Amino acid sequence: MNQKRCSCEQFDRLEGASVTAYIIAFLEQEGRATTEEKNRYRCRVCGREWEKRAPEIKSEGTRPSLVRLSNDSTSL
Repeated sequence: MNQKRCSCEQFDRLEGASVTAYIIAFLEQEGRATTEEKNRYRCRVCGREWEKRAPEIKSEGTRPSLVRLSNDSTSL
């Protein structure tokens, strides 16, 4: 009963320091070979897929974002 519940259904994107915190707490790397796929994660709780992305505009700084790739939970 002490298991943490993910918040995947509550947002589509995270930015800044919360990216690393959410990855550590709920996500696991999918372990793919290419550089692009190494930034793909899956939630250990609900199975949703996420991608860690670099800032889209350089003026946004150096903080990454975490974007949800799938809207449906996959089989777990």
